[in-house]
Amino acid sequence: MAQRLCFVERVRIEEMVRAGLSSVEVAECLGRHPTTVQRELARGAGACGYVAVVAQRRCEARAARPKSPKLVSDKVLAGAVAERLRQRWSPHAISADLKADGVFICAETIYRACYANSTQAGLNAGSWRKLPKSRRRRRHRRRIEQAKRSVLGDYRPVAERPAAAADRTEPGHWEGDLIIGAANQSAAATLVERVSRYTLVIALPDGYDAENTAAAVTAALRRQPKHLVKTLTWDQGTEIARWKHIETELGIEVYICEPRSPWQRPSNEQTNGLLRRWIPKGTNLNIGPLHLSIIADNLNHMPRKLHQWESAHTIYTQQNCNHR
Repeated sequence: MAQRLCFVERVRIEEMVRAGLSSVEVAECLGRHPTTVQRELARGAGACGYVAVVAQRRCEARAARPKSPKLVSDKVLAGAVAERLRQRWSPHAISADLKADGVFICAETIYRACYANSTQAGLNAGSWRKLPKSRRRRRHRRRIEQAKRSVLGDYRPVAERPAAAADRTEPGHWEGDLIIGAANQSAAATLVERVSRYTLVIALPDGYDAENTAAAVTAALRRQPKHLVKTLTWDQGTEIARWKHIETELGIEVYICEPRSPWQRPSNEQTNGLLRRWIPKGTNLNIGPLHLSIIADNLNHMPRKLHQWESAHTIYTQQNCNHR
């Protein structure tokens, strides 16, 4: 879990805000997520703007106020959360569903209750078993200084991606990553078109080093309509070290996410989770391109809520017809 802002950071925020820096620029200087800074500015703002001393005092007052856990004080809410956990919903999905009914509880509160291993948190002990990944312990997340250089060379960061790709107003912008098989001995590449969520699952029978990955991704995208292949966004990883080869062969631009930033390719991250319905973790992925293609077809023809229950295949086909 991320550390809270300290007083020194709040002083720096006040100085930078007075100097006219935006919240995004402040976050970059502090090594924090922009949302963290935006929330801090909203909480600490007063008649005279953001003042570090005032913001620190308010933070300490909020932390000192004794609170009963939300799921302890509201048994009806605890029952609603427990019921959705039994249906294998994620805490984020539970939070969104309850919010639509006018009930507000954040996903972090649900995670904490699941891992408390005590009914004092409002849920039954061992509720972590109902979470999508059923991990016994939460993973510790640490902020690590980003390396200045990597094997990827002087890559294009996601921040430079065209606005049409970032806001999904134009088809043809793809996200990609690997899914790894049993004992890290096999892998498949996944590509997702950002507007339609149309998905390609690509076999890597000869391994997932940079050369094999580049060749397989290039071949898969070359089979798509040319006007629907404009950019590719990929996660950090040595398998994409030959991104320049992909650019040259396809005539597109490749953008690389920042380290430990899966939210910069959310469609692909979400899709890889969906693919685990057919390819559970620990599966040997050397099952052949035909089998992987069938799995991709199953996903592409599945009705999707975000498309008003149309399938990704239907939306992708419409894109192909409308943007020739």
